Amino acid sequence: MNEKDISEFLNKQVFIAFDSETTGMWAPINRLVELSAVKFTLNSGEIETFDFLINPQKEIPADVIEIHGITNEMVKDAPFTKPVLKMFIDFCGTNSILMAHNAPFDISFVGSALRRNKLKFGDNLILDTIEIYKEFFPNLESYSLLNLIKKYGMSTSQDHRALSDARYVYYLFRQAVEKFPKLENIDDLIKTFTIHRMTDNDDEIKELPSEFSDLNFAFADKLRVEIDYYHPTREVNKRTIQLREIHKLGAVYYIIAYCERMGSERTFRLDRIKEYKVLAG
Repeated sequence: MNEKDISEFLNKQVFIAFDSETTGMWAPINRLVELSAVKFTLNSGEIETFDFLINPQKEIPADVIEIHGITNEMVKDAPFTKPVLKMFIDFCGTNSILMAHNAPFDISFVGSALRRNKLKFGDNLILDTIEIYKEFFPNLESYSLLNLIKKYGMSTSQDHRALSDARYVYYLFRQAVEKFPKLENIDDLIKTFTIHRMTDNDDEIKELPSEFSDLNFAFADKLRVEIDYYHPTREVNKRTIQLREIHKLGAVYYIIAYCERMGSERTFRLDRIKEYKVLAG
């Protein structure tokens, strides 16, 4: 990279490439198990890294472990989500520019975790290296992280761990900068790229349809609810739950609740709750 061809504005910026590993694909019902980042400038290169496993307080499914290799044993003594997020907020500050590969995915998980833990992130701009490569390196066969790092000789494989993937995002961005037009200020950056922020992709809703007014009342007043719950592989069984969040995917409503029988947070499909009774406070 010829630094003389890079604008003074870009050379002054602190960038953070970040990546996450999770218990599944949909943020509302899954959790972070790893959060990592690489802080860098175009002048100085890598400055500092952030790298933490996270105890998601739920089981990591076997098919997900096959992808990233993070086992339940590996995270059982790891810190919970909230302290890691607090450190990540401090690490990023408010003036850095973040980036991720398929940024909406990582934003959905980190953003959901921030909301769940009542934490505020800065209004940092977030770039997506997939979008950058589609713009400045058109007509490639694939824009997956693996394909790009193989194509440009950065690696022949990907281990799907957050720090190594974040470092690949950093390498890809440094390479792509050579193709950028002259960017003199933050407005030029915003005009040139699709900008994301950590507040994107909030699919949490405040209440269920009106026919479930009793459940909405229980949700608002933090009351316990006894449910008869059907699962395709099991018989209907009774649970006592405390509602935490409500989400909707397509036409299906999902309730995230503390299950007293299991002693942990669980996700319940509304259409599988056959009967329910709001218990006295």
